[in-house]
Amino acid sequence: MNNPMTLLKSRGWRKPVGLALTSALLLVVSFPRLSWEYAAWIALAPLIFALIGEGVSRLQAFGLGWLTGLVFTFLAENWIAHSMTVYGGMLTAAAYLVALLFASILALFPALFASAFVELRARLGLWALALVPLLWAASEWLRQAVTGVTWNALGVSQYEHYAVARLSQYGGVYLVSWVAAGASAFAVLLLKAGNPQARRAAAVVALQMLLPFTLPLPARLQPPTDPLEPANRSGAPVAVLGVQPNIGLRDAESPEDFSRNFARVRSLTAEGVERAKQQAVQQGDDAKVDLVVWAESPLGLFYDTDPGVRAAVESDARSSGAYMLMNTVGREGKDYFNSVNIAAPGPPSPIAPLRRYDKIRLVPFGEYVPWKWLLGRFVPAIVGNFTPGGEAVVNVLKLESQREGIAVADGEAPQYQIERETKFIRVGAFICYEAAYPDVVREFVRVGATLLVNVSDDAWFGDTAGPEQHLAHAVMRAIENDRDIVRVTNSGISALVTGRGEVIDPMPRFVAATQAWRAEARSGRTFYTLRGDLFARACALIAAAAVGASLLMRIRQRRMRQAGSGR
Repeated sequence: MNNPMTLLKSRGWRKPVGLALTSALLLVVSFPRLSWEYAAWIALAPLIFALIGEGVSRLQAFGLGWLTGLVFTFLAENWIAHSMTVYGGMLTAAAYLVALLFASILALFPALFASAFVELRARLGLWALALVPLLWAASEWLRQAVTGVTWNALGVSQYEHYAVARLSQYGGVYLVSWVAAGASAFAVLLLKAGNPQARRAAAVVALQMLLPFTLPLPARLQPPTDPLEPANRSGAPVAVLGVQPNIGLRDAESPEDFSRNFARVRSLTAEGVERAKQQAVQQGDDAKVDLVVWAESPLGLFYDTDPGVRAAVESDARSSGAYMLMNTVGREGKDYFNSVNIAAPGPPSPIAPLRRYDKIRLVPFGEYVPWKWLLGRFVPAIVGNFTPGGEAVVNVLKLESQREGIAVADGEAPQYQIERETKFIRVGAFICYEAAYPDVVREFVRVGATLLVNVSDDAWFGDTAGPEQHLAHAVMRAIENDRDIVRVTNSGISALVTGRGEVIDPMPRFVAATQAWRAEARSGRTFYTLRGDLFARACALIAAAAVGASLLMRIRQRRMRQAGSGR
């Protein structure tokens, strides 16, 4: 059997193909919307079981892995076709063909995993199952490195389980994927427990899965550079108001639409600030909002170039006494950027001026067309053709002084006096789809962010699993870097995500609303923040070396056989 089609033509094709499809479906249900996250622990087991079948060649394994990846990606990420049909004006059939092409390209990486595994299985027997975690983590990292797509790595499925997801503070989401893939290999080895080699391999896999859990928490490799510097202090509370406007994507096409929506967002903000202050008084806190966050939305604010917009936003900042963080459209010459600007409630600081952030990672098919040489003639960018930014920007916000009650010893009875304390926070704000990129988010923290903000417009997903999957990625980023993330979207899911992965007070979807949160600035940097994908890169290097050595040995053996037969 020399090609994948041979397997389909043979009488025994139904079982391995059925096993590959079973793995695909288990992967689908592991992620939102169903979020049967425990299925992720056995999701790869059917595929692996098919791959250890007698007579499965490397090319056939490639075909089985590709089938698994194709079905998983196409079903789990069907929001791609939704956006193109509803908002991109594409015919339904054409949109699903594009989504199928997209899935078929991403499926090449599970295919490489399967082919590499079968190559090593031919050399090592059942011992090759001990390399499954390594090979899977390597394939996921390679997908990101080659295509730039990180969506729905296996480890993301565990975002609701901090005890597992916290491993990402060392190896990123790929270490969590390593453990989950190891569980599937272990399950297959249990089915082969009658084989002594399988039992020994199972012990090695179990050890690989358990060792990461012995790592201490938090995984802080580096403390603040100057613990006495106010902007680096950990634990400073930050009163944040999120504004979710729920602006329809087709309700922002004319100047009249803009004026109406802009006034609506400003009114919603003023009401939310007043309500937040009243709630704070009732709870015995300072009646102060430190930061107002407007979602990414179709509003299209030209903060830098429209004096009217700038004056209105700065007026709102002064009246609320809070910094205003908003999604804007940046422009430089002929280049347009999807950006974030911050307006201060007082005069700008000459020492630390507020800077605009331009989105680094753009949404495929939304803000640019991937593989434009192939798809550019057929698929338009839904939002527009933006230029990517190139730098993670962190802004220092000086929050208004806060009154603190201090106990002072005076003889036998303590006296209480009021002392004022000035808080500083370093805010890094990223946009929309960037929540799916571990390397982008960690860069904000690496350069000093003590609080993260994610603005997004998830209305593009419609009522699909997209918004829930997007939130799952944001949760993983918070855990990886041990940072609170204030996540505010146009139509939901808006919430505060803590450094422990807790989702606090999410707003209902498709409702115009505001929500006050009490975030916490955090300092220190995790191992992952400082070292990035070191673990995944090591996996890829070792996997390449192992497969390469196996191929060289096979070539050498073939030459020796040819030489022997020629005598």
